[in-house]
Amino acid sequence: MDIKPGTTITVEIIAPPRSAAARKTLYRVCRKDAQVANTQRWVARHRPSWQTKRRGGRMWHHQMKSKPGVLLTAGKRYSIRATVDVIRDLESVEQCVKVSAG
Repeated sequence: MDIKPGTTITVEIIAPPRSAAARKTLYRVCRKDAQVANTQRWVARHRPSWQTKRRGGRMWHHQMKSKPGVLLTAGKRYSIRATVDVIRDLESVEQCVKVSAG
């Protein structure tokens, strides 16, 4: 890949990743899209984050988690800023993605 750091790139998923490590890498990279990040912040603010219940005379706490706002299906596009770590991650999963400038 010939991507310069600091440029805006478009990442298109061409095939769903097969390994768990590749899936985790793509989740991490695609969460940097501005629209996905804004949606995740909204979800985190509006979900009940701390659930308290009484169980056996004691209070139990459960912290809620949200699903990632990224879909790793073929055809999905994410626009992110290319940094050195993003470029390195995209090189490791280049069989699953197509990267284009802008």
